[in-house]
Amino acid sequence: MDDQDLRIRNHVYGSFVREQHAPTPAAVSQALGLEENAVAESFRRLHDAHALVLEPDGSGIRMLNPFSVVETPYRVFCDGREWFGNCAWDALAVLGALRTDGRVESECPDCGEQLRVEVADGRVAGGDDPIFHVLVPARHWWDDVVFT
Repeated sequence: MDDQDLRIRNHVYGSFVREQHAPTPAAVSQALGLEENAVAESFRRLHDAHALVLEPDGSGIRMLNPFSVVETPYRVFCDGREWFGNCAWDALAVLGALRTDGRVESECPDCGEQLRVEVADGRVAGGDDPIFHVLVPARHWWDDVVFT
């Protein structure tokens, strides 16, 4: 990743955290004073480097790990705002990335029971220790990261 790709990646993440939606190549090009096609090419390189995930057709950003740009069952609440995680693990990581307390809400995919995990001072708060299960072995996550 070269300096320009890093600059674009940092801008995209910062913009997403502030605005709660992913910027387009046009918006990034305007904000950074770059050619739109150069930003689109950078998005592709960042995708290939697993620094973000584009939609399959390349039309926009789908994931800014640990954030999901699209709605998922893993809702993250903090500081009066809401984001989505790509999975339960990423939902907790959103709070870590933002360095804030908050909560994650979801539901059990098996029985539908509502789940809520509070995080305070970088730790899961409360009496229960949540269990997180990953169906796909880590070495295969990027084979199909959206499914994983």
